Amino acid sequence: MLPLSPYRHLLVLLAAAPFLPPTLGAPSYPLSSESMERIGDCVDYQIPVTTHTEAQVWGLPKFSNNFDVSAFILSLIRRKPVPPTIPFNPFNGTKDVTGSYTIGATFCSPKNATGGHEKTVLLATHGLGYDRRKNFQTQLLTNWLELYSYWTPTLNTSEYSFAEYVVSKGYSIFMYDRVGTGKSSNTESLATPNPKPRTTSPSSPPLTKSVRSGQYTGELGRPSKVVHVGHSFGSILTHTLVEQDPSLSDGIILTGTGYNGTSFPCSSRALASTWPTRYPGLDSGYLTFADVYGNVATFFNPADFDPEALWYTQHIAQPLAAIELLPSASGNPGATNFTGPVLILTGEVDLGNCNGNCNGLLEHPARELFSQAKPFQAAVHPKAGHGINFNPNATGAFGVMTDFLAKSGL
Repeated sequence: MLPLSPYRHLLVLLAAAPFLPPTLGAPSYPLSSESMERIGDCVDYQIPVTTHTEAQVWGLPKFSNNFDVSAFILSLIRRKPVPPTIPFNPFNGTKDVTGSYTIGATFCSPKNATGGHEKTVLLATHGLGYDRRKNFQTQLLTNWLELYSYWTPTLNTSEYSFAEYVVSKGYSIFMYDRVGTGKSSNTESLATPNPKPRTTSPSSPPLTKSVRSGQYTGELGRPSKVVHVGHSFGSILTHTLVEQDPSLSDGIILTGTGYNGTSFPCSSRALASTWPTRYPGLDSGYLTFADVYGNVATFFNPADFDPEALWYTQHIAQPLAAIELLPSASGNPGATNFTGPVLILTGEVDLGNCNGNCNGLLEHPARELFSQAKPFQAAVHPKAGHGINFNPNATGAFGVMTDFLAKSGL
């Protein structure tokens, strides 16, 4: 008998599930984490935010079908000719924009803190494709159900819940939905001008100031420290935040990121409006996984993943705005004035950031971009893909993060 391929999980998945939409075929999950309820006190918020910014205006026709999406993505990721021609630019000028949004957020703090870390609040920003939490309607039920997602999944919480892990270590955590996802306001993803630079989150600076003041931290009151934690696009937003105002953060942890110029794979995307019952009311600029295979290729290690975790992430997948796939106008922003602790943690087989092998790639040029950071650490998490929180041994990565916080005095 021939030995099983190291990609046996993926082969089984491919054989068992022909082309499937984002939710069909996944198992059901509990609605809350009893273990989190035992160890933490959580409160939800809907936070009004108003921003004023110079914005870039979308200049191409709106997508009419998934072939348009494929053509757009090809323009983003194809190898550039030598000598280079005029760069791909979908924008048509800029204009000043005032935007008012509502940000969905959750704050959790430990019930019985003993280590003295409860006044350190981790402000967590999710990446593209997920949110803080998601409402969705199942195929079989008519009522709306609520599942926590990237930071607080209800799937095997002892293995995959970052929020539960850090609260169990005595830290507090503030999680929010970026604009256009989860319980935050939706926008017209292409017609509405996008903030410039594109990596500037319209919510992070005012949210950080509000969290620092104790406005959205429940009975904890005013925090002593605020540490920003990002994943993927959330790491880009976090980096940009401390580049623009280093005083806003006492330390940052950037996960699922890299600085070596590889092109993040985003080819397996489709219009979210392809599934109108799941993503109602979204314009044609919102994209989601075209199928489960795009998910496993982008966020997991195909040779070593938990199929149940994959299906869970299919359930909680959130649309992204096509405009968010465009690279930052400033390239690798330097945060040389940031003097706080910096940890960069990326999965070993992260396809997008390292072409599937991050060993030896993370420390430079990141160390130079954070030249004043004390301490600075770059860590590769073994066998993990891009979505570290849902890969095997996620708690090992969580442990690296909390150990870094502790040794940094946070």
